[in-house]
Amino acid sequence: MRPGRRLIDALPAWLDSHRDAARRSLGRRLQAPVLSLITIAVLGFILALPAYLWVLLDNARALSAHVDHDPRIALYLDHVDEETAGRLEDALDDDERVARWERIDADTALGAYRDSLPDPELLDWLEDNPLPDVIDVVPASTQPDTVAALRDDLRALAPEAGVVADDEWVRQLNSLHELGLRILSVVAALLGLGAVLILALATASELRERQEEIAISRISGATHRFLRRPSLYGGVLTGFGGGVFSVILLLVGVALSREPLTEAAAAFDLEFTLRLPHAGDLLGLIVAGLILGWLGARLGSGHALRDAP
Repeated sequence: MRPGRRLIDALPAWLDSHRDAARRSLGRRLQAPVLSLITIAVLGFILALPAYLWVLLDNARALSAHVDHDPRIALYLDHVDEETAGRLEDALDDDERVARWERIDADTALGAYRDSLPDPELLDWLEDNPLPDVIDVVPASTQPDTVAALRDDLRALAPEAGVVADDEWVRQLNSLHELGLRILSVVAALLGLGAVLILALATASELRERQEEIAISRISGATHRFLRRPSLYGGVLTGFGGGVFSVILLLVGVALSREPLTEAAAAFDLEFTLRLPHAGDLLGLIVAGLILGWLGARLGSGHALRDAP
């Protein structure tokens, strides 16, 4: 008989075996509903906590986009001749990295400063205007590397100009965001490891309670794979339940946090609403639950079956 034909003939028996294992696993969990629900709830909380923190962190970065504080580059032209200044202005017009720019002449700047003073006559003692002409440049991107590259290129075009970039706040914001992501990744990894160990312990305990059944099955010729299969399905069921519960917890947490965060943003004259997680993110939580459930069951069943008589 050809190998392909043998596989086709064995497929119904293989499916029946898996269907029976899944049915037995579900039956055991229905026999102990309280313990099963507690395990699902623990896994749900473990999954929901880092997911909720990630939503807050992602929305915090989105909130920073509402703050009117674009990075700027100031070019002081006090030692720059008009020919060089003209070339600089042409380069700014052609550079796609520049969102907009404005040349502020010294007289306009001094007049604006005079108007901002409570007593404009305080500047009457000045014989000459001490302010230089300034080109105010707003980069199209807030990425620190892009702003730094644009600043260096402008300095190369006009070496005599004083170049000052106000992009330090962008670097600080990105550094804080990266630090938050790193801390969140560590917390999520530790919680995930804890979930796997908890599920492994629960699976091993369940199998130890069935030592006599396992011993009889081995006498009948059952393999480790056959004996482990119901536990793996149990882990998958627990993981799926934990993933669904974590989605519910996450949505409830976001809903409860929306109004307070909106009011807090309004206190700073910002229009902001906490965004709901995307469907892909919610699906990722369920998939994470399935993976953790399977890993815990695989680890616990393997250890228990090796120790079983």
